[in-house]
Amino acid sequence: MQKINILGIGLTDYPLKESLAIVDGYVRSGGLNTILYVTTPVLILAGKDEEEKKCIESVDLTLCGDADILRVARIDSAGRLYEVENRVFLKEFLRRLAGGGKAVYLLDDSQEDLELLRAQLEAYQTGLLVAGSDILAETDEGMEVIINRINDIAPTAIISRISHGRQEKCMERFRELINAEVWLGLSKDMALGTGRESWRKRAVDKLYRMIFHRRINHFKDESGE
Repeated sequence: MQKINILGIGLTDYPLKESLAIVDGYVRSGGLNTILYVTTPVLILAGKDEEEKKCIESVDLTLCGDADILRVARIDSAGRLYEVENRVFLKEFLRRLAGGGKAVYLLDDSQEDLELLRAQLEAYQTGLLVAGSDILAETDEGMEVIINRINDIAPTAIISRISHGRQEKCMERFRELINAEVWLGLSKDMALGTGRESWRKRAVDKLYRMIFHRRINHFKDESGE
């Protein structure tokens, strides 16, 4: 495990075997543990928002979603870069859920996004038991209904792909109310498809990489690194 600091946000980076062992412990713990994929857009959009930074740092396990983050942190192991670039943790996590017949509950921002998330996860892992899904509610009353649905099912895992900022805050706010073992938050910009990405997606990713490295350089200048 390595502790890293990117743009003033404290993160941890675990090798694949270590992170999977941690998650196995979460599944046996009886309480809800939160896991968050952190990508360059997540870090950029956190910016100087101290509340957002605290929400990111409050999750039980952070996962690197972009190899650029590792490179900036000077973690240049070829094996580790491969694990991140090929979503090896996610694939293995889904494989274990499916192999054990563990129930999964999905959360997203819209019905269209929810259907896409489900299709992409099932393409990653056949036999995944999706026991329920919901669009994240805008009100506390709506969230209470969703939480009751989740608790009735008591899934092993919640997998969400909610918009930046909103996801981390929901994880922190509602974790104590939910009957599940693991809540895994995927970043909205994470590509899960097996096909070639669209030119628009590649262009957006390139733009974020440029902004990210510009912010890194500016942060180093400000902090005197």
